[in-house]
Amino acid sequence: MKRTAIFILIWAPTVYSQQMPDSINHVVDSLFVRASSINVYYSDLVQPSKEALGEMGETAVPRLVEKMKTQDAREMQALEDVFKLIGHPAVSGLVDALGSNDVYRRRLAARILGEIADSSSLTGLLNYTKDADFRMRAGVISALGKIKDRRGVAPSLIALDDGDYLVRTSAAVALSNLKDPATIQPLLKALSDPYYGVRYSAGSALINMGTLSVLPVLNALNKPPDSLAFYLLIEIAGNLQDPRFTAPLSRIIESNDPFARAFAADALGRIGSKNALETLRKRYEIETHPLVISKIEAVELNQNGP
Repeated sequence: MKRTAIFILIWAPTVYSQQMPDSINHVVDSLFVRASSINVYYSDLVQPSKEALGEMGETAVPRLVEKMKTQDAREMQALEDVFKLIGHPAVSGLVDALGSNDVYRRRLAARILGEIADSSSLTGLLNYTKDADFRMRAGVISALGKIKDRRGVAPSLIALDDGDYLVRTSAAVALSNLKDPATIQPLLKALSDPYYGVRYSAGSALINMGTLSVLPVLNALNKPPDSLAFYLLIEIAGNLQDPRFTAPLSRIIESNDPFARAFAADALGRIGSKNALETLRKRYEIETHPLVISKIEAVELNQNGP
């Protein structure tokens, strides 16, 4: 049985272009059974089968698209792996699949286009940023972020205010990839989103902006809109590791809020400047809350070694 399978793997890439559609479909079907198999008997043929399908290129795309209505996680992963191997030649068929009547095929097409990250798919994806299916909207916005084309910024900003938390989270992640300075203020606003996934993804996006977000974060830290955003802003300041945050963090570590003090202690430790560490040492002498003490001690340990 293995000899037959290996023969198909060798034979398929070299003669598929000469076959009739039914023959090509048969080859794709045979290879895909192995590429997506959980059978131990085929374990050593999974990757070679994916690679053989990848070598078939555009010829295999129509049959593979037909298989995208699957709800089986292993088959979906196999399809993603194979389409990534095919790359650009698969884009047109996947863009067409975005308009399928089958919801699973549509969602998987968006996901795979994001993994391929080919800019030629962008126009097709933009047609579905306001799709009625929230999972589709989330997948499309996610794909736009992975493609990293500026044309994805505007729809991602709109999606940041979507009524569904999954779409908003995808938008924040997409904006993290796109790194456009014009998105900093909306991302700061998203730090107050009711869903934690949106808040933390927006925070990661601001950190990814690097120096560009330092001054806006500084301003927001001085006038935080709410406690959720306040704690995140302190954490962001620490991750940005800019010495300009030392002054406001030194004020926060003297506040009456033990959680704010704990976040500030961690942030000052991350900055690690002479002034930041001196502030921590002074606070340690008078601190009584165990959480804050533990945070300062952890910083001291990191600075002095084991």
